[in-house]
Amino acid sequence: RAGAAFQYLLVQKTGAQKNVGLIQLNRPQALNALCEGLMAELRRALEAMESDPEVGAIVLTGSQKAFAAGADIKEMQNKTFQECYSGGFLAGWDKVSVVRKPIIAAVNGYAV
Repeated sequence: RAGAAFQYLLVQKTGAQKNVGLIQLNRPQALNALCEGLMAELRRALEAMESDPEVGAIVLTGSQKAFAAGADIKEMQNKTFQECYSGGFLAGWDKVSVVRKPIIAAVNGYAV
């Protein structure tokens, strides 16, 4: 649900009728690098917005400096390619493509 506590995201409903779901990547110290925790939270937030009948569209954004700096290299540095690939590193990013509500990416700064 929109009010759930997140470590790596800011999630709210906004707009005059509170019918726009706003998901902001919020990991500024790492330029919003996509770590496993952030990806799990993003899946949870998208599922909540998709199942909320009040939400008509979703806006996904980052910060002014960086939308997202790509995969979190620090999480990957001690893993082999096989471990990342077979372990599903960043699995679930495709959730963005299967949400049936419109998703708008509001991109500022770096987007890797």
